[in-house]
Amino acid sequence: MVLNIITAIPKVISSQKSIAHIFGRFKISRWLYSLYSKLQQLFLFRPKNNDENQTFFKDIHIDCALKSLKIEAIFIGLKLPKEIVAKIKTFSKNTLLAQENAKAHFYYSDVQNGYLPDGRVIVHGIAIDPLKCDAIQQIINDPVLRIIIKKYLGYSPKKVRALLRWSFVLELPDDIRMNLSQGNLYHYDVGEFNSVYANFYLSETDRYSGAHAMIKGSHNHKNFKMLLSSAIQSKDYLIQYYGQEQEILIEGEEGLGFIEDPYCYHRAIPPIKEERLLLQIQFS
Repeated sequence: MVLNIITAIPKVISSQKSIAHIFGRFKISRWLYSLYSKLQQLFLFRPKNNDENQTFFKDIHIDCALKSLKIEAIFIGLKLPKEIVAKIKTFSKNTLLAQENAKAHFYYSDVQNGYLPDGRVIVHGIAIDPLKCDAIQQIINDPVLRIIIKKYLGYSPKKVRALLRWSFVLELPDDIRMNLSQGNLYHYDVGEFNSVYANFYLSETDRYSGAHAMIKGSHNHKNFKMLLSSAIQSKDYLIQYYGQEQEILIEGEEGLGFIEDPYCYHRAIPPIKEERLLLQIQFS
């Protein structure tokens, strides 16, 4: 009887996305969900042993990564091998893509200057089935990455979603970009009760080619306006509240990776010179 109740609760929660969207805004809700998930897994599952030698990230100090995540909501310092980057890039150029609204299916080679041959605007191309790529599967199952994610969440992630996304160079107003889910305005994510993202640049990325920006510490310090109104806020308001020194722009070579608490304020800078390829793995 107790076992049936424990296994039923997540199904009720996952079926009510609006509940997670509302209560996932509050730190206490995420903490309680983390505690519940940890106890559930201790009761139902046996822990798995991870071989930390079979990792892409041997030089990472796990405690340092966790400290950075807890204080700043970000840890920068992952680095993928060149051969893994090359495999994923090749896959991305030969697999079927879609825009976020799924109204257009196309291949990478079909997009020219942000448009399909029939004139449709393409802000980004998202791989329809990224898990067909073995290199992506290897990253998802990397033991060091998994340890960091588990320790930060407080439990082994129940859901894993991979997004492999091309962002194309195209002049568009900010509101249209947001409607197409490009995430170019500062916002925080509350799609789940608790989650953490691992992001990897698969092309050289700077402020002119779609770099990621975020506000350090903004996962823990929100006022009532931020919690009770839209998850989107203006840059000016956030800089005034948190301070200019808390905003960072993450630029780097292909293969650079960073782990982020998506409850912080973050945004994707629209590419204006070069397109960007990003792999995002969402653990929740």
